[in-house]
Amino acid sequence: MRFIGALLVIAILAAPVLAEPLVSTLFFETDIREALNELVLQTGINIITDETVKGTVTLDLVDVPFEKALKMILLGGGFSFRKIDDYYLVGLPDPRGPAFHHLAETATVRLQYMRADEAMSLLPSIYSSYVKSGRERDLLTITAPASVIERFKADIKEIDRPQRQILIQALVTEVSSEVMEQWGSKLFNFTVNKGEEVNPDWQTTLGFDDGIISLDTNVFGDLLAQLEILKGQEKAEIRANPRMVVADRASANLFVGERQHIILKSDDYQRLEQVDVGVTLKVTPRILSDDIIQLTIAPEISHFVDKNGKDETTLVVRRSEVATTVYVQNGQTLVLAGMTLDEQGQLERKVPILGDIPLIRWFFRRATEKEGERELLIFITPEIK
Repeated sequence: MRFIGALLVIAILAAPVLAEPLVSTLFFETDIREALNELVLQTGINIITDETVKGTVTLDLVDVPFEKALKMILLGGGFSFRKIDDYYLVGLPDPRGPAFHHLAETATVRLQYMRADEAMSLLPSIYSSYVKSGRERDLLTITAPASVIERFKADIKEIDRPQRQILIQALVTEVSSEVMEQWGSKLFNFTVNKGEEVNPDWQTTLGFDDGIISLDTNVFGDLLAQLEILKGQEKAEIRANPRMVVADRASANLFVGERQHIILKSDDYQRLEQVDVGVTLKVTPRILSDDIIQLTIAPEISHFVDKNGKDETTLVVRRSEVATTVYVQNGQTLVLAGMTLDEQGQLERKVPILGDIPLIRWFFRRATEKEGERELLIFITPEIK
C-alpha cells in the first residue's frame, strides 16, 4: 500500500499542464453571438454574454489561441471579457451595463510627483467614468476591466514624472549713474577667448548698453571682481547674489530691502500696517527644450520718499516695476537694466583715534553730503539641472 501511494503521488506531480485550445474557423459578416457559439463548440469553454453584445464580425482564424481569438472577435464592438472560474463573461465595459460589476476589477494607483486633480486633467476622457480621486490624498482608484486598468497604469506612468529643475543665479547690484555715463559699455566688458567656455568655437564680448543685453558664457566671477573694485570706490553696491533651485514653471522670489511696521490711527481704531521697501525680483522659468529656456522676469523697486518735514503724518513710497519675457539658452546670462534709484546720504571720514578726541576731533574728520542717482543692474543665469 505504501508503494502504490508513492506511485499515485508521482503520477499527480507529472501530470502535463493543459495548453490553451486553438481555434480555426472563418467568419464572414457573422453575428458576434454566433461567432462566440462557434468558439464554445470548438473548445468546450463556456461563454456567457450580456444583453449589450451585438454586431457582426469577419475573421479568418487559423490555429489561434482561444483568448486571442475571443479578443479579436470582441475588439470591433468595444466589448470586454473576464474569466470567472472555468467560464468567460462577455459584455460592454460600461458602468451602466448589467454585467459591469462582474466584468470590472478595482485597483488603486498612488501618485508620486503630482496631485490627483492634475493627473485627472491630463488623462484621456475615456477614464472619466472609471476613475475616482480624493482631494487631500494623491490617490486614484479605478474600477474597470483588467485591460483598461493595465492601460491606465501605463498612461499614469507616462505623466507622473518629476518636474525638471532649474538653477537660478542672480546678481543684484547698484552702480553710480556717473560711472555708467563715463564708462558706458566698457564698464562690464569681458572678452571670452576660444577654449575658455563650454562651446570651444564661440568667441565674443559682453558689453552693457541701454536696455537688455545677453552673453553666452558665465562671467559671474569677473563681474564680482569688477563690482568689488567699484564698491571700494563707493561707486557700486552688491545688494544680493543668491542661488535658487526652482521647478520648471514655478516661481522664484527674491526680496532685498527692509520691512517697517507703521501704526495707522483714526478716531475709532488703529491698526498695524506692514510696508516692504527695497528690491523684489520674481523669476518664472519654463523649459522649452534641452537648450532653450523661457524666462518671465518681474523686478520691482520701492523706497521711501523724503517729504522734507512738510507732512510728518504722510508716508510716501515710490515704486517702479517692470515685467518682461525673454528666451535664453541654457546657462546664458541676461542683464536687466534701465532702473534708476535716488541716492542721498552723508559720508564721514576721520583719522583713527584723533578723530574721536573732544575739541580737536573736528580737525581730523570730514563729513560730505552725497546726492545722486544709481542704476540698478540685475544679472540672471538659468541652468537646467
